[in-house]
Amino acid sequence: MEIRLIKVLAVLGVLLGSLQAQAVSYDGTWTQNKSNAGVAWTPMRTHANHFCFLSKVEIEETDTSREWARCRAYRSSGADWILEARLGKSSDADARCSAICYNN
Repeated sequence: MEIRLIKVLAVLGVLLGSLQAQAVSYDGTWTQNKSNAGVAWTPMRTHANHFCFLSKVEIEETDTSREWARCRAYRSSGADWILEARLGKSSDADARCSAICYNN
């Protein structure tokens, strides 16, 4: 029983060792800023061979109950990752958003 387990682990080690590693590398940083109400967005990279995520969110002056802000990085229904800064009703709020993408 013990020898069988050792053989299985050895074969598994050889199989896993023969798999080609997929290199992942940094591909860039994007920023999007928004002042006053509305949406600002920018396409980043294609989601077919990249993944992106928020790396920094700065929200300022959402000091009334009607002011709100958000940052998001998301996969569009098309082919790209999108970085979005969005402000609700605002007179002085700001959103600063950053995202990082890697290729895979």
